[in-house]
Amino acid sequence: SLLIPAAGARAAAHGGACQAAKARFLGLSRGGCCCVHASMDVEVKQKFRGKLYALSEDSVWSDAGTGHTSIVGTGDNRRLIFKDEESGETLHDRPVFGSEVYQLQGEGDRQTIIVWEDQEDQKDWALSFQDPDGTTEIFELICNNREVAESKRILPLPKIGNLSELGRKLQFVPPSQREPIASECASPKFINELRETFHNSEDLNSDQELTDIFAVAKGIFLLSNQKLTERYLKDDVYEDVLGMLEYDTSLPPSKRIPHREVIKSKVQYNDVISFEDADTVERIHLNYRLLYLKDIVLPRTLDDASFAALVQMIHSNYAVILDHLQKSAKLLQQLIDQVKKQDIPSLLFLQDACRLSRQIPPMQRLALYEKMCELGLYDALAVYFSPDNTAEKDAGSDAGVKMPKEHPARHHAVEVLLLHVTCDPSSLRNFLTREGSEAGQVVLRALIQLMLREDDQGVQGQISELIRAIMDPSALEGREKDGRLDVFYEHGAFDELVAILRPEEGRPATPQVCFAQQLACEILAFAVARHGYRAKVFVIRQGLAQQAAQLLSAPQRYLQLAAVRLLRAIVGSKDEAYHRYLISNKLLAPVMKSFEQCLAPPALGTNLMASAVLELLEYIRTENLKILVDHICKNFATLLQLHAPNLKTLEGLLLKHQQNLEYEAFPPDQHTAGAGGGATDGSAGRPGQRRVRSPGRDDSGEDDSYFESLDDDGDEDKPAPAEGAPVSMPSEGQAGLPGLLGGYADDEEEAAPSNAEATAETTSQEVSQEKTLDAAPPEDEAPTETSETASTETTSERTLGHVSKRLRTSEPESSDV
Repeated sequence: SLLIPAAGARAAAHGGACQAAKARFLGLSRGGCCCVHASMDVEVKQKFRGKLYALSEDSVWSDAGTGHTSIVGTGDNRRLIFKDEESGETLHDRPVFGSEVYQLQGEGDRQTIIVWEDQEDQKDWALSFQDPDGTTEIFELICNNREVAESKRILPLPKIGNLSELGRKLQFVPPSQREPIASECASPKFINELRETFHNSEDLNSDQELTDIFAVAKGIFLLSNQKLTERYLKDDVYEDVLGMLEYDTSLPPSKRIPHREVIKSKVQYNDVISFEDADTVERIHLNYRLLYLKDIVLPRTLDDASFAALVQMIHSNYAVILDHLQKSAKLLQQLIDQVKKQDIPSLLFLQDACRLSRQIPPMQRLALYEKMCELGLYDALAVYFSPDNTAEKDAGSDAGVKMPKEHPARHHAVEVLLLHVTCDPSSLRNFLTREGSEAGQVVLRALIQLMLREDDQGVQGQISELIRAIMDPSALEGREKDGRLDVFYEHGAFDELVAILRPEEGRPATPQVCFAQQLACEILAFAVARHGYRAKVFVIRQGLAQQAAQLLSAPQRYLQLAAVRLLRAIVGSKDEAYHRYLISNKLLAPVMKSFEQCLAPPALGTNLMASAVLELLEYIRTENLKILVDHICKNFATLLQLHAPNLKTLEGLLLKHQQNLEYEAFPPDQHTAGAGGGATDGSAGRPGQRRVRSPGRDDSGEDDSYFESLDDDGDEDKPAPAEGAPVSMPSEGQAGLPGLLGGYADDEEEAAPSNAEATAETTSQEVSQEKTLDAAPPEDEAPTETSETASTETTSERTLGHVSKRLRTSEPESSDV
């Protein structure tokens, strides 16, 4: 309705002119020839019609008369003549001066004023034209000598003999010549020659010329010039242009679309509201022709640049049309009043306007929606949800749309509401949930019932998205949030919504009912994630999770996934009350049963259900929800152990359970590594250090004897340190013992000779220095002991969370010493 143009009287008049032209060409009607010449003369006069102004001595423009402008003569003898339209009297007859004297003025693209100064009498003159095309043509004739202009042309004028050459030139246009060629193609002379050649070719039924003309018209649109495209789709030429594009050589003649006939007879413009602005109406018609050109006429031949240019033009026109609609309160009020009277074309117009608003900037779209809400849009749409709605019964077949039985009026109203709530949900939320808004609560309950009982699943999905947007409390605070949620939890709206989950005898398992159950689970999961304690109390008291878990036994896989998503939302809340609720009602048992079935052949875990359950278990493991980890690992240990080798999630879950048990058996506050006190567990040789034995290790003294042997080896050649002094570690220059932290020996040191003969060759001076080093360790070795102690503490703390493994080291090589 917003985009369908009128094709009535203009098409009929132009069709009569075409028939007269054919009769003239065939020599059948002289009267037709005279009629056509008279029509063309009137058209030319209207094009060059305007007003003449003269600047007075007081610097005021005075009206010198209304008439028609013409340029007569050639070369330097050209003269600008302006004659009165009624008397024919010549009001202005002056020679044409140089092109630098004349200026073209106007607003935007409508430059319809020519201003100049007469160089002989030093007087200022101005011509204001009615038609921008006439202004452009007169200005070109004034500024360019016709002979000179013809010699500078890039393209030849379209004649029957040069159409093939013209089509080739338009097919391969260098980027530097696009603007000049577009300017030549938009000139009135080129357009008139092209139309005349097309009419003659159709009269002669010349297929070759018509094919060449199609190539010329296609090349013009492929230039991707906005002004050129709009010029060829204006009211005076668009039908001829569409006729040129009917002769598409890529289609057989039987498959070609008669575009002129479609525009004339099959396209109807419904004037739902009266646009008083002529420019807006013209833009609506232009936009429809652009859409028809993009989608019907040239969809196979448009390149990326041309397609993008057409889309940009269409979106720009949408923005202008909707901006005019938003700024005109009278038009909007007229539209909403007609919608409230259950006028189907007005509702379709409103739906179309809201759809198109998605293509305009967000701020402009928000301003349009706010203006509609101020004028009572929601009250107007509420009548379509009332029990006594008669719009579906009273709409006739002459509305220009399908019968309401196929597309009920409330479906269109639902889409309008969804488009509004997608942009800004606050206004619709206030209308539906405001205290004392009876009409809003009636609409809300009607939407819920429509979601549960509607046969169209697309409408069900739209209502579900709309309800979730209304239930989102992220933009609300405090008391306002509680007041909005009371409508769902205290006034029974949520009870109606989840009623579809409760078992009911005789309920058919139709696709619509199953889809409604899926949507109810998704809305319930949304509430669990967003509404906090309100949703928790409602879910636990009503037992909704048990009711949703029954869907896990349904044959439809999407219903099983809906139940898993609800359980995932409950687990994701990290609320222990929720978790105990799941355990006490054994709600994870059907999930694991379905998971076991998915792992069996032929699926072998390669389906969406298995992936959803694995994601749920992975979340429980990573977040270490201990109560759920313990419940799953104890009750489903056989299933987990069976598939743990193939599924890392199950293996990690079992390991996490074992770590939790170790953590409970050896709490950190009681078994902290490095704590003070007496030596325990065989650590008597290291005062001040307490070593905690990892779980699972036996009580044998192998580890103690190993570390004591290391201490004995280090004490053979060193005096015992004073009481309370720190124990020094070997320095970097000393050969370390394999297996100890920071004590690995280099390969060269291991390969060094260690027999008694090599030892005897050591000088006494080196021995005395070595003893000095052993007796007085350097000061920088004290931090090494501290680092070793910290490392030992960290290592002991890490062993509390997992099963410790015994440190295996190679024994020192035997020495002859």
